[in-house]
Amino acid sequence: MSRPPVFPEQSASGIAVDPRTLERVVPESRRADGTVRKELKIRPGFTPQEDVSRFRGSRQKQL
Repeated sequence: MSRPPVFPEQSASGIAVDPRTLERVVPESRRADGTVRKELKIRPGFTPQEDVSRFRGSRQKQL
């Protein structure tokens, strides 16, 4: 089994895979005033609206 990268790619909503626990998280970040946002765990199976691709009908896929 291969290990995930040290700096994982983030989705459009900012979700990445934690390399230590292999859980999906929103990494901690720093606000403009210098305070730090906590890392947020994402429930398994949850897909935020930003990551859902648009529906394309079969006729549009052919083009």
